[in-house]
Order: sequence, then structure tokens, then C-alpha cells
Amino acid sequence: MKKQEFFSLPLTAAYFEILIVQLKETFKKKHGIKEIPKSMQFYGYGNYDSEKPNLKEDLEHIGSDFINGKYLYDKVRDFRKGKPVIKINQYYKSVLLLYLGYDSVDSFLDENRLEESKEKKQLALLYDEQANKTFYYINYYYGEDDVILKGETIISNNWKKIKHTYVYPQEDGTNKEHYNFGNIIRREDTLHINSKTLLDGKLVEGASEIYYIGHTDPSNVRYLIGTYCTFDIYTNTVAGQTILERCDSKEDMEERSKNPNIPPYIAMEIRSKRIVNKSIVPKHFLEISEASPYASIYESLTGSYMLTFYFPNGFEEKLYFKILPTNYKMIVQTENVYFEKDNLDLLNKGSVVHFSFNFAGIIAFDHVDIYFKTYFLKDDSERHDGVFSGIDNENRLVSGSVSIAFSKS
Repeated sequence: MKKQEFFSLPLTAAYFEILIVQLKETFKKKHGIKEIPKSMQFYGYGNYDSEKPNLKEDLEHIGSDFINGKYLYDKVRDFRKGKPVIKINQYYKSVLLLYLGYDSVDSFLDENRLEESKEKKQLALLYDEQANKTFYYINYYYGEDDVILKGETIISNNWKKIKHTYVYPQEDGTNKEHYNFGNIIRREDTLHINSKTLLDGKLVEGASEIYYIGHTDPSNVRYLIGTYCTFDIYTNTVAGQTILERCDSKEDMEERSKNPNIPPYIAMEIRSKRIVNKSIVPKHFLEISEASPYASIYESLTGSYMLTFYFPNGFEEKLYFKILPTNYKMIVQTENVYFEKDNLDLLNKGSVVHFSFNFAGIIAFDHVDIYFKTYFLKDDSERHDGVFSGIDNENRLVSGSVSIAFSKS
């Protein structure tokens, strides 16, 4: 799939008109005038006054070559005569786009979206039939109000363009839709997407996404798994995981997007995988989150631990680990054991410590959750009891009591 090697810029009449309108508006703004001068003076040809504002001189300041003001004027004449396609050569294409503030043809098209049929005509001039093949996906993500949501995603133009349509079911049974338009850039084995959303008729910066794709042709990929960072409908900044699932056709995509059911193989992967930063500006570290007032308790958790697990059948297991005071990393000190995954957090307004471990090695557990009251952090505290529940290394559900011996060393 290849983009046609056009050194010129072919524009449909609709997009050429946009280009000319923006040239005039940019010219007026640059020179602080309210009216465009006559064609000869504006384009800079014939008997024009070089001491007065003209487009020819403006463009020559951008580029390094001579500008023929009559060239652009003739293109405008072709447009007014009804010519359906106007081609601008490579040099004039470059300086005109830079004059208008665009770094590429794609950015010009992105900022000036027209109805679908007009866009297709323009894109057909820039891309060959194979390169313009369209791919349809369902987009799954864990969204607002703690619900798994889905939408429609269309990828086109040789994997350069993407359009997301996010669907939000309403209580009255209707759907509210939200749109994002983006550019896709492939770097090594990842796809990077920066998208814009349509607000009040204008495209404004929207979201950023990254998907792993390996070293394969993206058109052969059935699923794309990635991360996003954006604003939600409540203007909170959010981040999370998203999965794109390929559809067989546009009709297939539209039908599946309206089906309220979420496939279990999707739900088990993305449920609760969402970070929400509330729209606040803290004046003090205690205001960062609802948990911030308990930071001093969290700090006190650093130190050395010996946990003794008591199983109902009388068996005992011990676990030694420490929490570093520098970065709160949890390090196993039991021989032949390591943490595949670990977590610690404070519950119930800082009154309960929750440890969660996934193990590998020689130990009775595969996974365990442990709960202690924070009394053990007091200087005069002796051994303290808590409870545990988990899965042992024979895949049985287990639970019981656990004692803790803790020191700050």
C-alpha cells in the first residue's frame, strides 16, 4: 500500500477554495488591513507596487526561490472557470502551506474537514486505491461512571488517519456520540496517535494513544492493545487501556457497536484499568487526594517484616520482606522466593494495611491478600495479628490468621 508520489499538490475545487480563503485572511492579518487589494497587487504581478503589501513578497521571504505572482492568480482563474482539480507544483505547495502555518498536507486536511463525500474525492487524489483502503474496528475501554464502553474506529489512508466515534448510552435509551480525528505515526514497533476533537465547529487537541504492533503489516493485525491519555466527558484527565478489535466491514462495525454486550475476553482485560485525575489544583500535599492525610502512616510502613501464616490444618508458613524507606520498594528476604507482583495500600482512613502478593519460588502460596490494623506501627507494639486469604501452590483457596513482627531497621 503506497501513497502516490505526487510532487505537486492536487486539490479539489472545494479544498482549493479553502486554501485561497485562508491565504487572504492570513494576508490581511499579517499586514493589518481590512480589505484585500486588487488581484494584480495582491498576487504581485504585472504593474503592481512592490512597496505595498503583496503575496509575492510574503512568499519569497519564506522560500529561497523566485515567486511568480501570476502563477497563483492563474490557478484562481482555473478555479473560477469551474475546473474540478487544481494542481499546485511542489515549491509553491511548500511555501503556501508554511505561510498558512501548516507543516504538511495532512495537517491542512485535518484542520479543514469537509463532509465525507468531499473528503473522499480529495483523498482519492493523494492516495492510490490500495493505500486508501479502510479498516473498521470496535474500540473498547473502561470509561466514565465505571462502565466498559465501546465505540467505532475507522483507520484509512495507508494507516495514516484514524477516526474514533465514542458511544455513550443515555438513560432514555438513546446514544450520545463523541468524535476524535487523529494522525497515526508508526515508530519501530508502535503506533502513536494524536487526535483532535470537534468542539463548537472547531478541532481542538484531544487525546494521545500508543499501540504495540510488532514488526508486522498493520493491515494484518486483528487486535490492537494500547494506552490512552485524554479528557473525559467530565473534563477530568484520564488514562487507561484500550483494545481495538477488527471488524469484517463497516456494516459489521456499526452492528456490533450498537450491541450492548461486552465480550468476556475484552471485559476481563480492561475492567477497572483506568486512572482518573480529578480537576483540582492542590495548594498543599494533603489535598492531592483523599488518601493524602494518611501519608505519615504510609511513611511509617517502611521497615522489616516477618509474617507467620497459620493454616487451619496446623501448618505454618513464614515470609520475610522489607519496605525500603527511599522508594517504598518491597523486597523479599525469604530464600528462594520472589514477588511477581506486590502492592500495599491503606484502607478505612488509614486504619488498615492491605498487602497483596503474587509469588514464585518455594512457598505455600501463589497469591495472598493480608489485612492488619495499623496498631503494629506504634513504638510499644508487640506481635500483632491479622487475617489472610489466598490461593496455595496446589490451587486451593486458603484463609486464616497471620501474625506480624515488625521493626524499623
